[in-house]
Amino acid sequence: MELRKLVYELISISVIHRYRITKAASGAGLYFGQPMILEYVKDHDACTQKELAAAMHISPASVAVTIKRIEKAGLITRHPDTSDSRKNHLSVTPKGLDSLKEFRKICDATDEAMFRGFSTEERETLHNLLVRLHKNLDSEKLTKEEINKVLHPRKEEL
Repeated sequence: MELRKLVYELISISVIHRYRITKAASGAGLYFGQPMILEYVKDHDACTQKELAAAMHISPASVAVTIKRIEKAGLITRHPDTSDSRKNHLSVTPKGLDSLKEFRKICDATDEAMFRGFSTEERETLHNLLVRLHKNLDSEKLTKEEINKVLHPRKEEL
């Protein structure tokens, strides 16, 4: 089989999966990227925006814009730090938790559909093959931040 055909299939799967996940986010009232932020805040209640930016490997400015949008939608709240008025701590609201549950349900259904008809052994074999592909390509050992810049470039980086 031609390598180009294999690569095309891998890329196509990635694009279709991202499309379906973006659609799932929209169906749950979220924009692409927001579910990851909400998940982090849920798991790290009362984290700061600076901590969130570091964990997500995105700029503090990008986090600030996203948090403002999520807060306006009623999915997250900011609580001022008692000792430093420049700091805010973040928490997910009940509405945010509901949106995350809906998003997760749709994502799980997407993943189940993607692997429909695959045995446990086939999934394990596929996983091992994908890990090998990843290792072959990532000889430079890219950081999550470097990968994130490729996946989500800012306009000024294009």
